[in-house]
This record gives sequence, structure tokens and C-alpha cells, in this order.
Amino acid sequence: MWQKLSKCYPPTFELLPLLLLVVILYITLSNYSALPERIPIDYNSQGIPEDWASKNMLFLYPGLSAFIYILLTTIHIWLAVTSNPKSLINLPQKWKESLSDSQAEKLRVILNRYLFLLKVLLQSLMLYLLYVSVEIALEKISNIGVAPFTILILAILVVVGLMVWRAFKIARMPKLDIN
Repeated sequence: MWQKLSKCYPPTFELLPLLLLVVILYITLSNYSALPERIPIDYNSQGIPEDWASKNMLFLYPGLSAFIYILLTTIHIWLAVTSNPKSLINLPQKWKESLSDSQAEKLRVILNRYLFLLKVLLQSLMLYLLYVSVEIALEKISNIGVAPFTILILAILVVVGLMVWRAFKIARMPKLDIN
């Protein structure tokens, strides 16, 4: 299994999203008792809090982060170790049937790499949202900071767009007939 996983990317890379998850849990637990009873949960387009909720909502960040990590890691492993990657690739049926084994293998590797990037970016977004929610609740800052939030959202959209584009590009590549 590790050999198939390391074909997509070194398994030690998983330390990065795990570290982000640990930091999210640490920030949550270390700040919970110092927080006021209400924390910001919704922001307007200028990054100013519009809605507030119980500080117990803070546990949504590590919970959602853990869910994202487990879900994407399960998909990584499943895609890496399955004997038929075509069955897991979301392309039109006609395209899937026409994929060569080498194209399917290339898709397996590319999709796993993009899923890893997506996992890191989503964990980073959760960490950022948690951090600014705590800072706003503690009245250290007044808004979410639109630039970092926008950069993270754009990075996520770029990764998803590239993943889709590369999948279609690989699937539509002409097969080389070696015979």
C-alpha cells in the first residue's frame, strides 16, 4: 500500500495537513476558556462580523477540519490502492472506457497530488478562519482581513480548476499504439 501511495507523493507529506490539524486543535483548546460567551461566525464582504454564536461553535473548526482530513485521506488511499482507477475517476463514461491503462495511471497520480494540495489549502483556510474568529472575539482585531481570505479561496479554486483541466486533458490525449 505504501508503495502505491508514494507513487503519487511521499507519505511523509501527510505531516503537513496533520500538523495544520494539530494547530487547529491547539488554538481551539488553548483559547476556549479566555473567549467571551459569543464569537463571530459570519462575515460580510468587507470581513466585518455580522452574526455571532455561542463560543461552543469554536469546536466546529477542529471537527470540520478533522472531517475534511479524514475524507480526503480516505479518497487518497482508495484512489492510490484500487486495482481499477477508472472506476473512481469522474469522467463521462465514453471517455473512461477509452482510457488506456497508462492514462488511467497518470490520472491516478495527478488527481492524488491535486487532492493533497486541496487538503492542505482547506486545512489552511480552516486554520485562518479559526484564528481570526478567536482574535475578533478577543477584540484584538476588528475584521477577518479580506486579502488573506481571498487568496486562500482563489488558491482553492485554482487547484480545483487545474485538477479538472488536467483530468480532461489526460483523458482526451490520443493513445499511442505501440504495436
